[in-house]
Amino acid sequence: MTMILKGSWLIWLLLGMIVFSPHQANANEEKYYASLRYNHVSLHAETKGILPISPQQAAKQPHYVFKYNEAEKLVEIINNTYQNAKLHPLTHFAVKRVKIDYSTGKKTLTFYDINNKRMPNIRGVFKEVYRIDDTGFVEQLNFYDADDKAMESRWNIAEYRWRKHNNLVIEQRFNTAGVKQPLSPYFPFNDTAIEYDDAGNPYRHFNLDKALNIVNNKDGIAYYEDTYNEQGLHIKYAYYDQNYQLTLNAWGFAYAIKHYDSQGQYTGRTKYDLQSEKIPNLFPKAVLNDKKEIEAIKQVSIDYLNALKQLDPKLMKSVMHPDLSKHTVPPFPAPNGEVSLRETTYQRMIEHATYWNRSGIRFPPIMTNQVTVLDQHNNIATVKMVSDNWIEYLHLVKLKGKWQIKNLLWDYNR
Repeated sequence: MTMILKGSWLIWLLLGMIVFSPHQANANEEKYYASLRYNHVSLHAETKGILPISPQQAAKQPHYVFKYNEAEKLVEIINNTYQNAKLHPLTHFAVKRVKIDYSTGKKTLTFYDINNKRMPNIRGVFKEVYRIDDTGFVEQLNFYDADDKAMESRWNIAEYRWRKHNNLVIEQRFNTAGVKQPLSPYFPFNDTAIEYDDAGNPYRHFNLDKALNIVNNKDGIAYYEDTYNEQGLHIKYAYYDQNYQLTLNAWGFAYAIKHYDSQGQYTGRTKYDLQSEKIPNLFPKAVLNDKKEIEAIKQVSIDYLNALKQLDPKLMKSVMHPDLSKHTVPPFPAPNGEVSLRETTYQRMIEHATYWNRSGIRFPPIMTNQVTVLDQHNNIATVKMVSDNWIEYLHLVKLKGKWQIKNLLWDYNR
């Protein structure tokens, strides 16, 4: 199937300039935004603040600060959101500060923690360098480590290349060996085409064959489509085959409607099948025994998260059994194509408690934890915990009068 798509050449050409702002800023100005525009299409799309708020309102809620220099160029983004929503590697940075420098034909981003020390961003890289042609079109992005050596992101990508094709942007991705890479390890699109809507939002992302025709990937998906409201909030995403018909994605739904609170913070989504019927989420009810024991079990479960948030390895040692077994099923296969459990050891959890929240943005100021004790019998218990970041199932044991986490299965709270 050949490409016959809508779009405005001027709109997406201006998008390639990656200005990081929805409107013109004044010299040495600071702007405050409740959120970033959600983007799960491409790093070619600009990072954009949405839902502008006053400094006074910003002091009361999660927000981003955009800082501009005397030349009215964005030079810093400060993250005060505490990331109580799911992070996406194409939208977020997961660092405290992003510093932006400019030189002829280049825009360079470096990343810093809460102590203003360099750290890797959500993509696992220390520096991102955009290359811009004479027309202002962004044509390349490269990743670097702390020593300015080329490196691959967590998606095995070292370089993005973009070029114009009619009203589209063609994207290719390469590792350090120059071998082409898919869109991500868990979403197998090859060369792709990006289409922007009339408001400049990333609208559609197409999987292409060598002749630039839209084709299904191995999961029967040819493209996905995003919808934004007038405020810039990402409110719907849907999956289609090469015949422009709704299709199920690898996670078993055709489209999802996203929900937000009064401050524009993401609160959840409703998934739908091909017949536009809701796909239910099931939450088992607790089986409660002794109230004192139940509260102790809940506290140990929550303290595991407190240890991560507060960088408290002593607390982590207290709540984790030394024979801990913690696993997840990764969202994408290993480089050799195998899918296996990913383990986090007891020692690794202690180490996580020393640095995982170093950026200060992994948790909101007040965490949202739904702890459900599914069952408790004598000295063993089973818990389901839904937090800002994860959904987890815990097995706890009581030894010498003390509850500890022995087994843990987890997944991201998407």
